[in-house]
Amino acid sequence: MKTLAVVLACVGLAVFSPSFAEEAQKKNEAEQSKKDMKEYTIRKAAQAVDISKGPQSDVWKKAEAAKIDEFPWYKEGKKQATTVRLLYDDTAIYALFVCDDSHIFSKTTELNGPVCTDSCVEFFATNPEKGPGYFNFEANCCGMFHLGWGPDRAKRKLVEPEPAKQIKVATSVPAATKEESADDNGWWLAAAIPFDVIAQVSGETVQPKPGTVWRCNFYRCGGKTDQQFAVWNPVANPYPDFHRPEFFGTLKFE
Repeated sequence: MKTLAVVLACVGLAVFSPSFAEEAQKKNEAEQSKKDMKEYTIRKAAQAVDISKGPQSDVWKKAEAAKIDEFPWYKEGKKQATTVRLLYDDTAIYALFVCDDSHIFSKTTELNGPVCTDSCVEFFATNPEKGPGYFNFEANCCGMFHLGWGPDRAKRKLVEPEPAKQIKVATSVPAATKEESADDNGWWLAAAIPFDVIAQVSGETVQPKPGTVWRCNFYRCGGKTDQQFAVWNPVANPYPDFHRPEFFGTLKFE
């Protein structure tokens, strides 16, 4: 049951068929969410971004830190801290996630696999001027990732293996898989996502510049234990569902 809940939240199988009343409630909640929308300013990197050093790299000092600290579907367990920092340059967008974690777990080793069932971090974003499509980048603690594009959770186009090679991921977990351990206390993951790769999977030109405004959200899944379902911008939905662009916050390019 836990695995099903995670897959519904992240991969987004179209299982639920909400009634008209539920759809009206969602619309009202989305309108309220816009009033409380969080904002993140993504700064342009002044130097080359070396993701291999993770949080030890001075380049991240310029980046604003956002806390993934909303738990709309919390039931039990420890609410573990997660922060994310973004940077960009002319070629790519860069993300650094730092996670407290007492139960680090990962088993997915295939591209575009169900990484959201592992200890996982996620970055969803859209340029609203280009239409309803948004990308979802999801990566587990061992560095395997899933990248898709589409207007909703049911209609996703996944990145092909060849362009996926251009995406670089570094992590503090030095293995392809990870079992929980009594020594677990946290991990980090850094990623470089070229705009050209997003353009290939979306079929759209992706070249943000100073003043560009996107919408986005950041998420955390906890693996087998303490699933978390943590979000940056609140998601007003009765069950876990990350594929809700109406609840994305604002992402401003400096």
